[in-house]
Amino acid sequence: MTMFISATMSHAKTTIVINNDLGGGLALQYHCKSGDNDLGARSLAPSGSWSFQFNPDIFGRTLYFCSFSWQSESHYFDIYVQKRDKEFERFGCTNCSWKIRKNGPCKLNKNTNQYDVCFPWNK
Repeated sequence: MTMFISATMSHAKTTIVINNDLGGGLALQYHCKSGDNDLGARSLAPSGSWSFQFNPDIFGRTLYFCSFSWQSESHYFDIYVQKRDKEFERFGCTNCSWKIRKNGPCKLNKNTNQYDVCFPWNK
């Protein structure tokens, strides 16, 4: 019974929200995908937002990565890594909201209600 409950809880839908926080009136081009789900190339207006949902893998292997570009810059980031972002981790979430900034993405911290969990771009 316990195994069934934990598998069900870890299989709840997760929402990722991407917010364009580049500033300067810049549009954000992005393309997000996982190993088996390509969400397509898109453009996000200044201060705009976009979201998608998925069911994380019950084995903890879900990964979504995105390319982000504006002007002549282009970067990559793992927007959802299940081991890092699962709900029961310190900064985990089932509704993961990100602000994409020039120096890297910052995640909404559910404890402070601020976008203060920031990461560098992937190398």
